[in-house]
Amino acid sequence: MKALEIKGVWFSYEANVVLKDINFSVEEGELVAILGPNGAGKTTLLKIILGLLKPHRGEVRIFGLPPEKARGIVGYVPQNLSPNRRMPITAETVVLMGAYRGFLKPTGKQTRDEVEEVLKQVGMLSFKNRLFGELSGGQRQRILIARALVRKPKLLILDEPETGLDPSFQEGFYRLILRIKETFGTTVLTVTHDVMAVSQRVSSIACLNRELIAHGRPQEVLTAQNLKCLYGEAAAYFGHGPAPHLVVEEHSGGNS
Repeated sequence: MKALEIKGVWFSYEANVVLKDINFSVEEGELVAILGPNGAGKTTLLKIILGLLKPHRGEVRIFGLPPEKARGIVGYVPQNLSPNRRMPITAETVVLMGAYRGFLKPTGKQTRDEVEEVLKQVGMLSFKNRLFGELSGGQRQRILIARALVRKPKLLILDEPETGLDPSFQEGFYRLILRIKETFGTTVLTVTHDVMAVSQRVSSIACLNRELIAHGRPQEVLTAQNLKCLYGEAAAYFGHGPAPHLVVEEHSGGNS
């Protein structure tokens, strides 16, 4: 069974077409990125997958279910937040909130044990009594991932997880995501505009700019032509080799 299927999805805000006939699927156990610039429709597509918006045409299926019936098997990690540092909520409490089912508050030793287990998995068990607002950006991201994992999701969705993170933390962050994928068997979908962050870490990439420009393995879709379709004629393009790098086209004045 496909983890995610998007079939012929269209969406408009009044007369403004934001998504045009989007078709692609995600296999169970994959780590897949949706890549595109600001305004490409990534957030709108994410909301449709989460069941927060309904497509004007087409359909979405998550393990064969429509989004509104699949919420119990989907974990969601929003963009890195800048919380009120004086908010009196601990890291452990934030994770515990992920175990809520509607208005039903989770209780009991089993729930506490599950919270501690996911905190351990993301390397944050020793921070469980720290105030969430006092943690670094990378630490908050790990807590939000733990909050999503405590529900044991089959599909984990990350919304631009590298936003606000120092580049030195990104490599460790993606190692964590890969470990979670292997440990829990979770399918992971990450939404991003950062070519460098995902180019050598994901199974496949869906290049989105209102239309689906390309979908496939990174080395197949990260071509100069596709990136120009995403980011414009003046965009830098991605160079392949022993290490990922960006090759910036020379301007007409001779300055690179």
